[in-house]
Amino acid sequence: MFDLGVVIGELARVPAGADLAAVLARIDRSALNGYELVEVVKATSRQVAHYQAELLASVRETAYCPPGDEASPPERTERPAEYASDEIRLALAITRRAADTLLGLAYELTERLPAVGEALRSGRIDLPKARVLDEETAALPPPVAQEIVGHVLPVAGGLTTGQLRIRLRKLVISADPDAAARRQQQALAMRRVEHGLDPTGTATLAGYHLPPDRAATAAARIDALARAAKRAGDARSMDALRADLFLDILNGEHPTAETPRRGGVELVVPLATLMGLSEQPGAIKGWGPVLAEVARKVADGERDGAWRFSVTGGEAGAVVAHGRLRRRPPAGEAAFVRARDRTCRTPGCRTPAHRCDLDHTRAWEDGGPTTPANLGVLCRHCHGYKHSDGVCVTQPTPGTFVWRTRLGHTYTTGPPAPI
Repeated sequence: MFDLGVVIGELARVPAGADLAAVLARIDRSALNGYELVEVVKATSRQVAHYQAELLASVRETAYCPPGDEASPPERTERPAEYASDEIRLALAITRRAADTLLGLAYELTERLPAVGEALRSGRIDLPKARVLDEETAALPPPVAQEIVGHVLPVAGGLTTGQLRIRLRKLVISADPDAAARRQQQALAMRRVEHGLDPTGTATLAGYHLPPDRAATAAARIDALARAAKRAGDARSMDALRADLFLDILNGEHPTAETPRRGGVELVVPLATLMGLSEQPGAIKGWGPVLAEVARKVADGERDGAWRFSVTGGEAGAVVAHGRLRRRPPAGEAAFVRARDRTCRTPGCRTPAHRCDLDHTRAWEDGGPTTPANLGVLCRHCHGYKHSDGVCVTQPTPGTFVWRTRLGHTYTTGPPAPI
């Protein structure tokens, strides 16, 4: 007896493959309510992923078959045939590029990332996510790629491809910052602008392999101009405004001096990265992870308030500061730093905070941000001493200051104990 209610409740536990195919074949969708139909959709998606994995496995296997016909024995060669993808493109009536891509992915999921192939076969991920896992780890040595994939696969099924791509990029940059920097430099050398007509008779104009910080700033400028026009009563949609402004600026038809000076781009960066103590990546909100070098470049070069930023710290990556990059802190932040430090932060100095200067631990001129994590109170004498030859002060965590004297001794002063 086929109890439809019981079957729907058990669908999630039926493994993808022959068993799930048999169950799905017997389901009458017209007898199901909306909730039950969603369960069928999820189960069908798992089964589709299973068939996609089987397709890739079969495609790869054809590459190792010697020339023959329908009567040939099931032999295999040691190496894939040079024109293996042509067999697939003719059989499936697809382009040569599509066939190359299909066969390439089949090799990758079998030989370089077998765990991804197995996750696809079991229906835990779909084909688009398998492609993302392959593409984002392609430049890594196989052992490193497999380790990163191992971290991500348990949660990959619950992520969108965009979320998965961003998570992978951060892990890839963290795994090998030097290699990531080399890849970026190689890509930047190929930056270009492409243009062409669309099937609808319109045109496409796009830049590729651009510096991410400059691209984000440019996009934010166009967005700010579009929002200003919208507030002024322009009836065009935001997308149309952005597109028209993009062309106006390039054609010299827009007074760019009127660009609103607003903090339209946000950079999220670990404090240790900002201070040059780590190569952990930063992230441009809405764009994704960027190299530590790019994050520091933005902080070092920012002077006009176009960027906002969040500085994170600690193992949990909590935000310890947020705002614009500026030399003088807002009144609230200045009051916070004075309340936090209470006295001059030179070991042994008891000058009250209200009689001290607010000092950038890492100098503003050297790119030090105006945040509580980079500010401290120093009396006028100690402020001068800090800038004397041979003296170095760092703030590894907010409120903790490490002094290295000109003769090489090190002293640490932490947050004052509560009164």
